[in-house]
Amino acid sequence: RKRSKGKMMMMMLLTLLLILAVALLSTSVAAQKVSENWCLERGFDPTNLSCDTCRLIDEATTIQKLQRKQNINIGEECRQCCQFHKVNPVLHPDYSLRGKFKYALLTYNEGSLGQFGEVKDFLERDLSDVLSFKGESRFKAVASTKSPIDSERMMQMMMMGIMSGGGNQPKLMFFDKHKKGGWSEEDEEEAVEVMKLRGWKREDLKDMLMTLLPSA
Repeated sequence: RKRSKGKMMMMMLLTLLLILAVALLSTSVAAQKVSENWCLERGFDPTNLSCDTCRLIDEATTIQKLQRKQNINIGEECRQCCQFHKVNPVLHPDYSLRGKFKYALLTYNEGSLGQFGEVKDFLERDLSDVLSFKGESRFKAVASTKSPIDSERMMQMMMMGIMSGGGNQPKLMFFDKHKKGGWSEEDEEEAVEVMKLRGWKREDLKDMLMTLLPSA
């Protein structure tokens, strides 16, 4: 009976840990995925907002006072909506990000791609357009050769504090030089920018690649 009771207590504890892990995962996903409507309701247009503009908010003393008074973080909200590949023409009239990087590699897991509808749409509807302008010598999208993280393993890793969810997210890596034979997902540490694509819209992804990569 004591063994049975102990086993039952252990099962209850594991169940509570799993519930907590799922809650943490949901929180993490919600934090990463910001909708266009969410931004527009706060006065930010994510299609044209540059992250340079958000830095101005952090420096504005009037806005800082407003943030303290209303207990909000306008600068952080701005950064969740801005596009790092956009340039504020007022702040940098002579600066352009066009052709900033030499190569980009998009990796995705075929088994979990259905969870990322916008990325899936980009691959099916926009990939050929990007390749026609940039060429395979500048950009490539490949299925990951790494084993996907199953739900049980993900929960275990979350409980150990190793990850906060989203281990199978599509990823975009930018490189500032060419490599003989091309770059692969094993070269992530050599990438100058690595972006997880949860929450990205397909049109923003296409626009970023068309802007930051030189033409073929």
